[in-house]
Amino acid sequence: MNVLAVVGAALVLSGVAGIRMAPRMVDAQAERGVGAAASAGVSRDDRIRVMKGSGVVITLVGFGLVLLGVS
Repeated sequence: MNVLAVVGAALVLSGVAGIRMAPRMVDAQAERGVGAAASAGVSRDDRIRVMKGSGVVITLVGFGLVLLGVS
């Protein structure tokens, strides 16, 4: 297995975990008063949507690296 495939697989796992854990991560940020979560202009649903979107991008990049590493 190629290094790109291994890195890609790690990104896929990380992205999927980010998609599934987004609501809990947003709640944890709000509990701890993290700067981005403390801003009043963005709703909880918007934060979750952005985190899930980031997870999708990371997953797609990981799939791309896996395909490059395998081919």
